[in-house]
Amino acid sequence: MNQLTLQTWPKILVISFTALLGAVASAAEPGSAALPQGAAPAATPPIVAPAPAWPTDDAGLKALATKVIGSWFDALSRGDSAAIEAQLLPCAQVMAFDGVTDRALSVARVKDSATHGVQVSNVVATRVGDALVTTCLVRAQQKVGGADLSGEAPRIGVWVPFDGGWKIAAWASLQQPSPRPAPAAPTFEGETALAAEGSAMLTRFLDAQRAKDLKPFEKMLATGLQVVNFKGQKTRADLMQGASHATTEPATLNDVRTTRCGELTIVTCNLSMQQKIGFNTLPADPAPFLAVFSGTGDTATVIALGNTNRPK
Repeated sequence: MNQLTLQTWPKILVISFTALLGAVASAAEPGSAALPQGAAPAATPPIVAPAPAWPTDDAGLKALATKVIGSWFDALSRGDSAAIEAQLLPCAQVMAFDGVTDRALSVARVKDSATHGVQVSNVVATRVGDALVTTCLVRAQQKVGGADLSGEAPRIGVWVPFDGGWKIAAWASLQQPSPRPAPAAPTFEGETALAAEGSAMLTRFLDAQRAKDLKPFEKMLATGLQVVNFKGQKTRADLMQGASHATTEPATLNDVRTTRCGELTIVTCNLSMQQKIGFNTLPADPAPFLAVFSGTGDTATVIALGNTNRPK
């Protein structure tokens, strides 16, 4: 029998201690023992930015709206295409006097515009579900594609929390030259099925307004709905009052584009619809029109409206 000398004891102790550590590690990590030889470790899940917190009161909501609107116009004033792109959702639609653009075309249009001396006032903010609806008055020196848009006019925007910040799902400006030129059809392609769905939703809404079918019409209006039209910034109550007194002719929807942003359905078109409201008559000339719905189908409610039509 071999004798265990003092020289061999340290080796035995090292081997035994190493084996013990290996046994403990295997017991503590049962999954690692089952991993096939040469298999890659499980992929690390992507880091998802936490959703921004909603304000807890009206003052906080207005402060948030003022901040995001300011950020938007800051990017426009600097002509910062990258910042504009970062603030628009891929599904966003942007409406102006001459028609509608998607995100890519809106970013490209920055190079053909100049915005200076922006003054934002009368900010109004409402929360509808997970959407921030904002309206404001904007005075600025602005040129877009050669058209001088300097002056004051209302804007409306719909923002949603996304990727740790606030992103635009829909934006509309009512600033326009005089006389307003006929709008062009959007140059971006839309999905045919979505366009048909959006057209049906908007037609249902406009038909109820024309028929003065006020109870169903009122159910389509979300609490917190905001509107911009030739009269300025309007609310749900204003729209109900206008619907009860207006005389509206059948509407024709052309160049419909519909996009889906989560729970929101954004519908734009060139709308031909004559209306008589008090002493004002809106002509049947085609005019860019924006409607943002929460939800789809017959249960959808309208949270934002923008109508560029105005009396001649």
